Amino acid sequence: MRALLHRLPAFASVQERLSTSSLIATYVASLIVFAMALAIRAWFDPVLPAGFPFLTFFPAVIICGFVFGVRQGLIVATLSGLAAWYFFISPGRFDFSLGTLLAMGLYLFVVATDLTLIYMMKQAYRQEIGTREEVQRLAEQQEVMAQELDHRLKNIFATINAIISLSLKNASSADELAARLRDRLTALGRSNLLLRGLREGEDASLQSVVFQALEPFAIVGTPRFTAHGPRVPIGGQTVVVLSLILHELGTNAAKYGALSVGHGQVSLIWDIETDQDGTEQLVMRWSESGGPPPLTPQPGSGGFGSTLMKRVIAGVRGHTEIAYPETGAEVRLTLPVDMLRPTAVPA
Repeated sequence: MRALLHRLPAFASVQERLSTSSLIATYVASLIVFAMALAIRAWFDPVLPAGFPFLTFFPAVIICGFVFGVRQGLIVATLSGLAAWYFFISPGRFDFSLGTLLAMGLYLFVVATDLTLIYMMKQAYRQEIGTREEVQRLAEQQEVMAQELDHRLKNIFATINAIISLSLKNASSADELAARLRDRLTALGRSNLLLRGLREGEDASLQSVVFQALEPFAIVGTPRFTAHGPRVPIGGQTVVVLSLILHELGTNAAKYGALSVGHGQVSLIWDIETDQDGTEQLVMRWSESGGPPPLTPQPGSGGFGSTLMKRVIAGVRGHTEIAYPETGAEVRLTLPVDMLRPTAVPA
């Protein structure tokens, strides 16, 4: 039924405006319908009794209004009323007697009712189309949200699996394993809470991710921690990845580095740099000072933090550099800018 209505010019114009040629064709067709109604009424006039001047004009008005449009129906209604008045009520003249005026008033009432009902039908059709489009849009949005949720859950489970595997590899006791898992999963939860607090289409800033990841170490907003860099919007899984890396850097600094003593300091500086190929990259530099001299790990004995950083950064086409000068550990993280966007997912 809906497909049939859409073929009619009156209802097709609800969704898209008719071309000039199509619009002219509807007016021409309406005049043809009026001419046919007039000819048929004149043909039957000798055999019809008095009192049926509008017999063929009522259907013509309804057909034109329903098929071609309300405006075309109004034109046909006007021409039909004048023709019935002049040719069949009082042939050859416009009679203004009480009976004629009552007949014309009844005619106007009927055609006005018909065209009003047609107009209301078109409005209902327009609302039905709008409702269908809104339902379709909501269904597509729901599908996108379901895919995004599925994608995020897969990323979260993959990250949790990596956390458990690496924690098992480096834990020396069950208590230590439990403590590490608790801290790292808490960091993962904080990063996802940050993502959930964002509105649709909004990105988190790198500074907010840094402060949230390092908040448990009570250095944010103190002289012991310096953070500086431009506003860099990030989103999606990149927020989770950087939160885990920063949490691990803070944990290592609290256990073995600058944060393990009262006068140690940590500096985190980031900037957008362009490499030789013209690719923009986010470069983050973590520097510790004032703590005990770091011990350079033996080859192949990298802990959770270094292993995680190397795996994740490589997955987003970046790389990490870790150095252990006497002043304190230094870490340089490099990520392509295009991988910071919500649509870019680490491998």
